[in-house]
Amino acid sequence: MAISDSKSNTDFELNLFIQNLYHEVQSLTYSDDEGDSKENKFTEYVMDILADAGETEGVRLCPYIKENKYENIQFKINGYALEEGYENIDIFISHYIDTNELYRVSKVDFDKLIKWSTGFVNAGLKGYLDEIEPSSEAYGLAKILSQQRKEIIRVRIYLLSNGEIPHDTPKDFRLKSLEEILVRFEVWDIERLHRLAQSKGNREPIEIDFEEMMNTSIPCLEMPVKNELYECYLAIVPGLILSTLYQNYGTRLLESNVRAFLQQTGKVNQGIRDTIRREPQMFLTYNNGLATTAQEVKTKMSDNGHLVITSIKDFQIVNGGQTTASLFHTSRKYKEADISNVFVQMKLTVIKDEEKKNETVPLISRYANSQNKVTELDLSSNNLFLQRLEELSRTTYAINTEDHSKQTIWFFERVSGQYKEALNKEPTKSKQEAFKFKFPKNQVLIKSDVAKYVNIWKQQPYHVSKGSQKNYINFLREIDKEYKNKKVNRVYWEDVVANAILFQGTDKLFGRKNKDAIGDTNIKSHTVGYALSYFHYVTENKLDLGEIWKNQMIEDDLLFELKKLIVSVYNFFTDLDVALISEAAKSEKTWNKLKEEIRNPMNMKIVEKYFISEDRYKSRYESNIDEIKEAAQYNSLQIIAEQGLRFWDGLCLYMLKQECLSSVQQNYVYTIRKKLKWDGELTPNEIEKGKQIVELLSSKGVDFDDIRKLSKLNDELSDPSIIYNRIKLIDNDTWKRVIAIGEQTGKLNDNEISVIKVAVERLKKQETIDLSRLTIVNAALDKVRKYGLSV
Repeated sequence: MAISDSKSNTDFELNLFIQNLYHEVQSLTYSDDEGDSKENKFTEYVMDILADAGETEGVRLCPYIKENKYENIQFKINGYALEEGYENIDIFISHYIDTNELYRVSKVDFDKLIKWSTGFVNAGLKGYLDEIEPSSEAYGLAKILSQQRKEIIRVRIYLLSNGEIPHDTPKDFRLKSLEEILVRFEVWDIERLHRLAQSKGNREPIEIDFEEMMNTSIPCLEMPVKNELYECYLAIVPGLILSTLYQNYGTRLLESNVRAFLQQTGKVNQGIRDTIRREPQMFLTYNNGLATTAQEVKTKMSDNGHLVITSIKDFQIVNGGQTTASLFHTSRKYKEADISNVFVQMKLTVIKDEEKKNETVPLISRYANSQNKVTELDLSSNNLFLQRLEELSRTTYAINTEDHSKQTIWFFERVSGQYKEALNKEPTKSKQEAFKFKFPKNQVLIKSDVAKYVNIWKQQPYHVSKGSQKNYINFLREIDKEYKNKKVNRVYWEDVVANAILFQGTDKLFGRKNKDAIGDTNIKSHTVGYALSYFHYVTENKLDLGEIWKNQMIEDDLLFELKKLIVSVYNFFTDLDVALISEAAKSEKTWNKLKEEIRNPMNMKIVEKYFISEDRYKSRYESNIDEIKEAAQYNSLQIIAEQGLRFWDGLCLYMLKQECLSSVQQNYVYTIRKKLKWDGELTPNEIEKGKQIVELLSSKGVDFDDIRKLSKLNDELSDPSIIYNRIKLIDNDTWKRVIAIGEQTGKLNDNEISVIKVAVERLKKQETIDLSRLTIVNAALDKVRKYGLSV
């Protein structure tokens, strides 16, 4: 039984959140034509919230209860989520009571949630499928648990409730004979859901209570003089703690790191691995340690008088991600590895001003010691300009030059090793091939490449000739000035790619060593850089980069003229009276000398064909509209939406018969169908997965019309914007009168009032409202209009 709580009115905001959640569930249930239960609607709603916040992905409602012969519940789950590769499995179980007051879940009920959910997981992992009803959807999940058992590292069980859960979850829960699989419990009760709704980034930071989680604390030294900007602690951390943290939180610990995990292929990471395996006691002396940050740290004096860290909030590893990941992966892969003797030094900086975090973290990384060589290119990874460029690159599609009906993406690698890490996450060879089709290896741009192309366009070949690192420093300095008070837009990224295509095409014209080279390939890079800068100089940067982006190629007649220019520039360099051409190329004087002395060998009538017109220039560069969201929706969401609701509805049946999609993809199909039907807003991840599904089915030659024929739904749905635009004009006082009149006259029932209250809250937040609930609101307004309301 639930225990009532008298503090329901002590927290006004929490109480308001409880009311809103209550009405949300009531309205979802009332407007659902499939007759789902309130507990299922609550579960589905919370799972979607957690998916939107990035806490889980690929969620699917899966209500299942099994009773034993005594009619007592043996197993229960409400939903689940899968990740590609099956490394992580999420199970959801709900405790829901139909009330709009705060209540407390009893210890007895709490223990039942643990018992029922772990019982199901245990049966699935061990292949006890005869204990689960074969006709249920949960049977399919149990089969996945059994078949993918060796791939599963962790199972997270989410305990969901619209009440308060004050009880501690099991600290070191293990399934018998499955001790290698970590089982974690996540409590998402009403108070935590409320905190999530209030949180700035909609994602709760990592909070580590060492005493609660690991029954330990970390001895430390505190900086002797305090200041208002930061606190700093030094500590020696057991390797077991770091491995456990990575096992629990994975790459979430490394979100502020300058690089992704570089795998155990490089010499340094192999050295980390070998030390762990063969000389664990020497790890502390060989390894340079971690640089970490936090939002808050709690300390206390231990019994022996030493200062110890007891908990950390928003823990992030800025430098040392390779060390942390290697500790976990080595101990997991090599059973003989004993990390109980491994210790790692750590510097922990508490940044007091949250607004300065993005500014401070890269500087900490810059000056921290590192194991793998970290260059200026790595240290700038968290630069806001580069983060924006990465975002643009992932949402900007280019035509496939071999098949114009398909699209590809130029992958900007903001973090070193990012492309390889993303590719390795694909669990099968076919999925890796699909990834490479979408993100071709020859369309990966690293930061130094971008700097080279931009500085050539800016006619600064002397900086480019100084080498990638020095050129990049100059590029970043100028970019920080230029984009200090404005955001880079999609056109900028398209121009970067166009310059990349131009450079790569021109570079090929020079030829290769000992084969078809124009001359000495030792000065090839200088020749190409200077030739293209001179091209931009004589054309006054009038080349239409937009056309190059659009066609993803350089026309042959333009390449022919560029080759003439390369020969002229090469001859200029070889005629210089200098000891080293490579050194001369680094001087701006050489660039000025080239502009004065070289004769333009190009046929400008041909070149001018590729100039940008004045009108096109204005439309392309003088617009301040930031088109990234529109571009993402146009390129990805449109592909999903244009298939129609009947396609996604029919696909729910088709995929079960044909087994053409993975279990993870099937979950996304169900989610997309539901949200299209209810006019819900797809998350970026759902949009991306939906697009991948469409592309996959298309590549397999599946007939989409055959899929649509399986659906009994009608694509001819009413336009929700008509009703939405009507009701958004109603002010708050009028809504209060609508509800009051509805209650007093009995013209509106409790469910209709719940729907209206949800609609009002969504209008305030400018959130979408599904067609079903819009229709109910519209009908309710018609019922009360005769009482003198102008609505």
